[in-house]
Amino acid sequence: MSGDLTKADKRKVRQLAGIAWERELRQELLKIAAAIEEMENGSLSPFEVNDSIHIFHEGASRDLYRHYADSHPWLGVCRAYCDRVLTDEDLVDASDEVRNGIREFAASLAKLDAEAGISDEEGRENLEK
Repeated sequence: MSGDLTKADKRKVRQLAGIAWERELRQELLKIAAAIEEMENGSLSPFEVNDSIHIFHEGASRDLYRHYADSHPWLGVCRAYCDRVLTDEDLVDASDEVRNGIREFAASLAKLDAEAGISDEEGRENLEK
């Protein structure tokens, strides 16, 4: 699918990937902010916060990089739509081909999950792996 996209569509997909990456990164960084706040309240030590930062860097940060920068942006955008990081509102300015392609991917994944007896949440978790 993504090989058939026009230059404008490819640019839009890269833009959507950037939006999704920023949203997911923000959510992960809020966890670090919460850990720092807990440290300020005395619930966590600086060493525990440091460990949280290390875990973030080695885990979520790298995973997000792989999803959005290291792989083909089309796959990251489809994944983000399935995970509800991107919504129909984000796709308003996309071409019909891009919108329909993303929605078809999501529908196909949901159908496969349903056939396998996997819930929405389990399906999203499996997609992340």
